[in-house]
Amino acid sequence: MTPEEIILNFQEGKCEEEWNDFQPANDLSPDRSAKLWNTINKNTASPTVHYPYIRWLAVAASMLFAAGLSWLFIQKNEKTNGGTAATAAATKHISNKTPQKKPLTLSDGSTVELSPNSTLSYPETFNTAKRAVTINGEVNFDIAKAPAKPFSVSVNSILIYVLGTRFTVNADEAHNFTKVILYEGRIMVKVPNKKDYYLSPGDIFICKKVNDTLSARMLQLEKNDDGYVFNNYPLDVVFDQLQIIYNTTITYNKAALGNRSFIGKIDKRDSLAHILKSIALLNNFGLQKQGYSFIITNPY
Repeated sequence: MTPEEIILNFQEGKCEEEWNDFQPANDLSPDRSAKLWNTINKNTASPTVHYPYIRWLAVAASMLFAAGLSWLFIQKNEKTNGGTAATAAATKHISNKTPQKKPLTLSDGSTVELSPNSTLSYPETFNTAKRAVTINGEVNFDIAKAPAKPFSVSVNSILIYVLGTRFTVNADEAHNFTKVILYEGRIMVKVPNKKDYYLSPGDIFICKKVNDTLSARMLQLEKNDDGYVFNNYPLDVVFDQLQIIYNTTITYNKAALGNRSFIGKIDKRDSLAHILKSIALLNNFGLQKQGYSFIITNPY
C-alpha cells in the first residue's frame, strides 16, 4: 500500500479501523518504539497545520507497520536459521585420513580410537535417553558406564548394545563384512531377523552379507584348565583372541591370511612369541617383534 493510499484510507476512516484491528506478532523493543514515536511527535508539534499532521501520522503508521513486519521477518528468520544451525551441529562426522589412529572423547566421557580410513558419526551431546553412534571402518571403544543410558553402535545393518565395556568394531562396507571383538564387559549384537548374540570377553562376532542375506556367527574363546582351544577358527580370529589373552597387539593383513584356519590347543604357560612362531611356521608367514607388539608379514 502506497503512502497516498494510506492517507486516503485514513481520511475515509479506514486506516484507523485497520490500525485498531492490527495485532503484531511480535512487539517492538521499548527503545526502538520510543525513537519512532519521538520522530512522530517532532513532526506533529503544530496543531494548526492539519494536512501535514495527517500525512505524518499516515507515514508513521506505515513506518510502524513496516517495522512490525520487518521485526517479525527477522525473528522468524533467526528461528529458522537457529534451528537449522542447531540441527547441523547436533551430529558430527569425523573421518580419519591420517596413517595413525585418531583418539576422540565423547560427551559422556567414553573414548574412541579411529583407525585410518575410518569414520564416526555421533551427537555432539548425547540426550538423556540413549547414546547412539554410527561407524564405518575400524573403531576401538572404551564406553563410560551408565546403566540407565545404554550405548549403541550402528554398523552394516546391525546394532551393538553396551552398558560399559571395551571392544573393537571392524566394518568393511565394500564387502559387507563386520567383526566385533570384546575385551571387557558384555555386549549384545542384534542382527535383523536373527537371534541376539551375547558376547563375553574374548568372544568374537562375525557377520557377512551375501546376496542381501546376512550370515552371522559367534566364535567363543574356549578355555580349559590348561589353556585355550581353537576349533577350526579363521587365523584373523585366532590372532584377535591371542591379543586379548596376552593383552598385546598383533598386526596382520587380513587379505594376506586368505582362508587359512587354525585347529589346536594353546598351553597358557607358553609365551606368545613361541605360539606365533609355530603358527607362522605352519603357514609360511614371517614374524617380527616390535617392542611388546608383533607383526605378521605376508607369506614368503
